Amino acid sequence: MNHRKLYACFPVMILTVFILFGCELERDAISKENYQEKISIRNSTFDMLLKEEQFITALSKLNKGKQKKGSTAKTGMEEKYGFSIIPDMSKVIQDGGYTTYTFQIKREINNPDFFENLVIRMDSLSQANAYLVKYTPTTPLTPSEEHGSFHFKGTVNITQIEYDITPTARELHCVTANILMCNQAWTAGGSTEPHVATANCNDPSHLYTATSVDCSMTGAGAGSGYGGGNGGTIGTEPGVGHSGGGSGNSGGGNNPPVTTTPVLEEVETAIGPSGCKTITKQLETFSGLKQELVNLAGTTSQNHENGIFIDKSATAQTSNPTQTIPQGIGGMIDINLNPSQKYVMLAHTHDAYGGNGNGTYSIFSWDDMAALSRLVQNNKIDTDDFVFYVMTADGTRYALTIDCTLCIDSFRYPRTNAQGTVLDMKKIAEMEKIFQKYYGTNGTIKVNSNVEDDKKSFLEFIKEAQLGLNLFEVDATFSNFQKLELDSKNSNVIKKPCSN
Repeated sequence: MNHRKLYACFPVMILTVFILFGCELERDAISKENYQEKISIRNSTFDMLLKEEQFITALSKLNKGKQKKGSTAKTGMEEKYGFSIIPDMSKVIQDGGYTTYTFQIKREINNPDFFENLVIRMDSLSQANAYLVKYTPTTPLTPSEEHGSFHFKGTVNITQIEYDITPTARELHCVTANILMCNQAWTAGGSTEPHVATANCNDPSHLYTATSVDCSMTGAGAGSGYGGGNGGTIGTEPGVGHSGGGSGNSGGGNNPPVTTTPVLEEVETAIGPSGCKTITKQLETFSGLKQELVNLAGTTSQNHENGIFIDKSATAQTSNPTQTIPQGIGGMIDINLNPSQKYVMLAHTHDAYGGNGNGTYSIFSWDDMAALSRLVQNNKIDTDDFVFYVMTADGTRYALTIDCTLCIDSFRYPRTNAQGTVLDMKKIAEMEKIFQKYYGTNGTIKVNSNVEDDKKSFLEFIKEAQLGLNLFEVDATFSNFQKLELDSKNSNVIKKPCSN
């Protein structure tokens, strides 16, 4: 691309006798009070979150200051309560002044009748709390085609992991869980049946909550389970949790509701790799796009880059939705970083000649990522539907989708070169270190290098730079896509086919 170098310059014990109230998540019990205020959901992993200061602060507070940045040691709450965090999937919800981090957990012996999540909540004053949430399905869990989600109907129990409870602190303590659900159809005519909310549910008016209220008597003896409550159902009044006995509103020590959404790796994995649906939906919407991409890939032998794009103004009925990216200087394409319409697709080539005449990158370049970050910062990418392609003279073809908008937004630094801008020199140093490691003179991603090595290095780059992107390898017909990921030891590349 023709750009100046865009440098992305708890040991805990609950002393309780539980009086629990469950909540039945029936379809007609989804809260009708949708979220009018701004609420956002993003996907992440435990390892990625360990590089975020806010999460480190929350975890450190919950571990009595023992959590260090980048540390993957088992937390105190895991040790005490006999569970392990499944690190590969997390959902982060920003709801007003609160941020919640939700993980699936597993135990040495798992009960097949329910699954459990750990929810860590951080408020605007950096106060952290942790909760265990148990989901007991009353009907089999089924994948949802909408938003890469799944359907859940059943009971929900929540309990807070407490600290330093003394007998004098004995009181009825109630916790309210707002389970975030979505009834937005992905495509016109798609199903609006409520499903578990995901990062793809991009219309706040289609986000709803089902409420569960659980109460426990703190300071009344040892215990660490969910108790023996019968649970209850949400009644006809939307968003209200009805218990089997007692009152969810009585007692002291009540906290604001905990907003979360179920995380279950097994079901979400069965749906298909994250990002697949974005690609297939786009190819279905624009029936001629596949051939346009094949034609573009056929130009990589030329001595200059070529590119095409589709913006938000195009629909399935648009006769010619794809437009040509103009040529810039030095044989590079010149992407407009402030277009009048948001991009939904960008595709370009890396020609055999390359920007300096020394050859081509077999995969996305640093400047490609910096330009993508700049476009996101400018709010010129429809991130939920966006696909970014590259085809190279090395015979490689790749696609990217965005899993975490905030992550790619943060990549290009500084955001502005305006006079008087205060620079975070630590951030600049970190980005320069990453640049040199992967794209510098002695970097692992080079022109005219081994394509398999480049593939692995680019995945390592995505992870270390916390770009929040999904990488796909594409066949010559643009009909088969395989998501590329690193294995748990970061040693090998794993390929996960998208089901078409």
